[in-house]
Amino acid sequence: MYQLRKKKHDLAMLHEECELNFRRLHRLLPNIRKIGEEIGFSPFDGHPGSFELRVIEVTRYTSLVRALSLQRTPQWVADIDILIRVYKDVQMAEVVEWCRDRSIPWALCELSGLQAPDEKWQWNLFLSELLVQGIRSATKSSKTPI
Repeated sequence: MYQLRKKKHDLAMLHEECELNFRRLHRLLPNIRKIGEEIGFSPFDGHPGSFELRVIEVTRYTSLVRALSLQRTPQWVADIDILIRVYKDVQMAEVVEWCRDRSIPWALCELSGLQAPDEKWQWNLFLSELLVQGIRSATKSSKTPI
């Protein structure tokens, strides 16, 4: 993972990651065209806490999915709340917002103390890891593979 962050990220690599996230998301939420469709899972083996994926908006070409942590955290730790835009026509899913108020641009023109230059990459890689753990958790909880 460290090597990925060290590399210069380009748009083609981001698109590839978004395509993989689309496939992973569809394994967890096969009916992504239905508002209210949801799944809950615990991404951490043996640890309390869970996540919920819920379709909150459906348009002709896209869907909006919210990934929300359902665990109790200390007040000083922000809950994880991610909005994922799913593009049905190009079969891509990308993180478009996190913590309810922070949009993530493709590249930051000026460095600020609030965002890293590769923040879009970091959140999409986090989504990848979260979805992979969700698939593993769902596979372990059911006898039949997803």
